[in-house]
Amino acid sequence: MELTLALGDYAHGRTLTTGTILDHEGQVVTLRRVIDEPSVIFRKAGEKPCPFDVTEMSLATTYVLADQGDPRFVPLPVFPSRMFRHSAFYVRDPGLRPEDLRGKRIGVVRYGMTAAVWARSLLADGYGIAPEDMAWSIGEPQFFQPSGIELNIVEGRAALESMLEEGNLDVLFSVHEPAAFREGRLHRLFPDFGAAERERFDRTGLYPIMHTMLVRRELAGEHPWLPALLQGALEEAKAEALRWLLDTDVSSLPLPFEHAWGNQVRDLLGGDPWPYGIEPNRAVLTDFGKHMHAQGLTSRPLSPEQVFGGG
Repeated sequence: MELTLALGDYAHGRTLTTGTILDHEGQVVTLRRVIDEPSVIFRKAGEKPCPFDVTEMSLATTYVLADQGDPRFVPLPVFPSRMFRHSAFYVRDPGLRPEDLRGKRIGVVRYGMTAAVWARSLLADGYGIAPEDMAWSIGEPQFFQPSGIELNIVEGRAALESMLEEGNLDVLFSVHEPAAFREGRLHRLFPDFGAAERERFDRTGLYPIMHTMLVRRELAGEHPWLPALLQGALEEAKAEALRWLLDTDVSSLPLPFEHAWGNQVRDLLGGDPWPYGIEPNRAVLTDFGKHMHAQGLTSRPLSPEQVFGGG
């Protein structure tokens, strides 16, 4: 059996190449790897039929599909992308503080993208600012829209950046650095975003999950052993990447102090700094489900088991 695996170009997926063979009691699975930008993978995976057998997907979309009872996929509790998002808030006024955002105008490309869900969660939990306390402009609609939130739709990310520069927005949330920031015309809401991220992690213990993996349900139904085989292969690819990155013999990345930094992270998080599976991620998945509902994106706060089953 040959399966198409669509996954971003991650260090923790580099050993899973086209031609990789997985074996389950003599049943051989050969992978055909598709590497692309995750946003491109997500868009293609949403097509009917999905062109991939196994695909990376945004966590927010995965929760929405579970909430809607979409039958196409079986989610795996495998998380190829995790990121704090304090660095993604941009402002014109360098004196603006997070606690000042109530009543302000904020722009984001897609209201329901995972990064924006986490961004609103940190405003709600840290500063008591709910989504309905701000006026939202978006650059692209999604197939799922929030309930109870009015959205002003404009034409793309460039339009949002222009609106901020022209004073028609107070804040821009963008996972891409705006050119105006690089040129000094915009500022970060959290200037020392690394310290803010560490403070939130120390306070909550939450390391935000961005993406997960989906398997076509038809395949999982025909081969019930397949999800566990794939999860095991992705676990081993991650373990191999950590061994490679922490190898003190050579430099794995073109960055200084990489080994000192890697060991600090390992000591801080203990054991596996990037765990897969439900149980080691229960707190962060439960928190995400709570905020998806609070932000009008799901009909109820989904538990990890309601999204990922018992895996």
